[in-house]
Amino acid sequence: MRILVLGAGGTGGYFGGRLAEGGADVTFLVRARRAEELGKEGLRIESPFGNAELQVKSLRSDQIDAPYDLILLSCKAYHLEQALEDIAPAVGEGSLILPLLNGMAHIDRLVDRFGNDKVLGGLCHLAVTLTGDGLVKHMSKLHRVTFGELDGTRSERCEAVAALLEPAGFDSKLSERIRVDLWKKWALLTTLAGMTCLMRSGMDAVVETKRGAGYTRAMLEECVAVADAEGFALGQKFLDDTYGFLTNKSAVQKSSMLRDMENGAEVEADHIVGDMVSRGDNNGIDTPMLDMAYCHLQAYVASRVSGDG
Repeated sequence: MRILVLGAGGTGGYFGGRLAEGGADVTFLVRARRAEELGKEGLRIESPFGNAELQVKSLRSDQIDAPYDLILLSCKAYHLEQALEDIAPAVGEGSLILPLLNGMAHIDRLVDRFGNDKVLGGLCHLAVTLTGDGLVKHMSKLHRVTFGELDGTRSERCEAVAALLEPAGFDSKLSERIRVDLWKKWALLTTLAGMTCLMRSGMDAVVETKRGAGYTRAMLEECVAVADAEGFALGQKFLDDTYGFLTNKSAVQKSSMLRDMENGAEVEADHIVGDMVSRGDNNGIDTPMLDMAYCHLQAYVASRVSGDG
């Protein structure tokens, strides 16, 4: 099975690198600068599970001359439209696209562009960054990909993907309820990003305040209510467990969105928090905490665009 990985940054570089290390036929779709870097220094991974220096194949979108069997899509949401153009030459009759983006809006975009039969549901749990010198730095012992058919069936093609991922050196799970899994991660991430960005601090500081824990639960409850209205009941256990995770000072740090804000970088405000707010509006769900968080993010985006941020 020929695999094309969009990008060789943190997420794509780590999972694609581990696949290549395990013997899979992997090619990275990258920009010219990253291709030159990979050619000179290889793909370098630093991880609690072992470091790696790999010579890998890479190309640009205009160099794709045949379809790929599996396309691993690991980009930021604000790069999605360009990503669709970049991978289009690689999508053939039997191609499968496995997106590892957060949220849900990208699923509809992928299906609209390439057809329902080409798109799997997927998500990952990974703390990783690409350093300035091109090192893929994995920062925890969590490295998992969860995937499955969007309709919940257990198909032969997903079994084939599962067999491909098994020797790759990271955890993988074939799910028969991938849309619920996506909603669970989205609700967690929206609350974590919403609260840490709104308060401009990590959750450890938020829960030290008089009402921080209560505000956190209120925002999470809004996300769960939106999911319920969309037809995905996440349940009381999810709510309680996730709230416990978010308010456990030893387990939760800053969201990646807050780190992006602190660095003056672009953020996935619309795709993560904004889409949750929009779905709440469409279903008549009152979401005051999410509204406040999204307003804060929109103000950051506006000030960044104007050069005042």
